[in-house]
Amino acid sequence: MPNRRLIRVAESIRSVLGRLALRERTLEGKLITITGVTVSPDLRHAQVFVTHLDGSTPDKDVVLTLNALKEEWQREINKTLTIKYTPRLQFFVDEAQRRGDRILQIMTEIDPTRLDPNDPDFIDPSDAAPTLAPEESPDLDPPTELRGRSQKRAS
Repeated sequence: MPNRRLIRVAESIRSVLGRLALRERTLEGKLITITGVTVSPDLRHAQVFVTHLDGSTPDKDVVLTLNALKEEWQREINKTLTIKYTPRLQFFVDEAQRRGDRILQIMTEIDPTRLDPNDPDFIDPSDAAPTLAPEESPDLDPPTELRGRSQKRAS
């Protein structure tokens, strides 16, 4: 798990890149979101994950455009942030949303009624856990032979 400093640096880079993406003229009309940044422990490399909502532009074209801008953006990060090394940026398309949509599609294909809250057979996940009535709850007291041992040790 990354330490706090790496997380802060990654979030700072993400913030700077977000502002740069808004100002960039070559990205006009492309709805690009910087979803995350992962920084290497030595702060020399950063993986930047992006999504775009423009269905007409292929993912490869968006990544190629961003990679063409990376040197200029690295200079801007160097000017904006006070860190020892300016990370080398690498852009990747974030597939998390597509994977999540695919999982929901598969779940709907398996049993479409489970996802419709208006359906009478809808199973609410919060109601799925069985609860025990007070008379059914297990005895939480330790057996008497264990009680005696723990009392002897305590004295």
